[in-house]
Amino acid sequence: MLSRVADALFWMSRYLERAEHIARLLDVCFHLEMDLRGVLAGLPELNWTSLAAILQQQPVPPHRFEGASPQAALSAWLTFDLQNPESIMSCVSRARYNARSIRGSINSEMWKELNKLYWQLCDPAFSNQARESPHEFYWAVECGSHLVQGVCDATLTHEEGWQFIQLGKFLERAGKTLRILDIQYQLLQELIDPGDRPLANLQWAAVLRSCRAYEAYQKLYVGRIEPEHVVDFLLLHAESPRSVRFSLESAAQALMAIEGASGGRGHSKAVRLLGQVLSDLKFAELEQILKGDLHQFLSGVMDRCNQVSRAIQAQYSLQ
Repeated sequence: MLSRVADALFWMSRYLERAEHIARLLDVCFHLEMDLRGVLAGLPELNWTSLAAILQQQPVPPHRFEGASPQAALSAWLTFDLQNPESIMSCVSRARYNARSIRGSINSEMWKELNKLYWQLCDPAFSNQARESPHEFYWAVECGSHLVQGVCDATLTHEEGWQFIQLGKFLERAGKTLRILDIQYQLLQELIDPGDRPLANLQWAAVLRSCRAYEAYQKLYVGRIEPEHVVDFLLLHAESPRSVRFSLESAAQALMAIEGASGGRGHSKAVRLLGQVLSDLKFAELEQILKGDLHQFLSGVMDRCNQVSRAIQAQYSLQ
């Protein structure tokens, strides 16, 4: 496969997954702000600060949203602003641009769903409504992403191009889940009194919803939400499609299929790196992870995921 086509498929998938992730985080943050209003002074604002940290966002340029509250400015910056390369609109626009550049390598159904999502988000009436009631906007992004992914899996031949789409999606998902765990676990352990069960449940439920894993978690762990179980479910669970382990195993399967299709002999640097980090996750014991420095462990996994991504880009000339 031409590196240009592989690059477009890989980044189309990553940008769409990223847009979905940002939309879900913002939606959860808005709902959490309403739930926490008047409960504990400063906590809603702190949740917005942690959101910026998770998404690695610098302070919003002060001239962009004069007169707006910090929360409203951050929301607009992350949702609509094309000057922010990590906003939802920027990510969807880049996904669409990449898809349009390789129309011959995807089918008409995929293009139709992605194009429909783009124009829905660009509609001025829909955008204006979202500024007052953002949930519908964020839900449209999530549904649009799911439709594109579903059409892709159901109608596209599962050969090399499809594998690049899976590779981009699951590497992006693993990285974002790691960021949520890293930022939120430390923050909530410091701020939330373990004896305040309702507040702790509310906050940890928000962490799970940020990864679209709340209902799956509840089916496995009936009852109140325990931080240790959340870490286990989002980091080490082998069958949850939102866990880091599941995502990296899926990425590894896609990468092995790509290397097999290209006739490669032996294992590439990317495959070896991915195998090493997966081995650590498969044989890790949660108790030992939590007894040690969780931040250091998660940072180490994130660093190696970034190394995998760079090795893939170098190997296949992806930009």
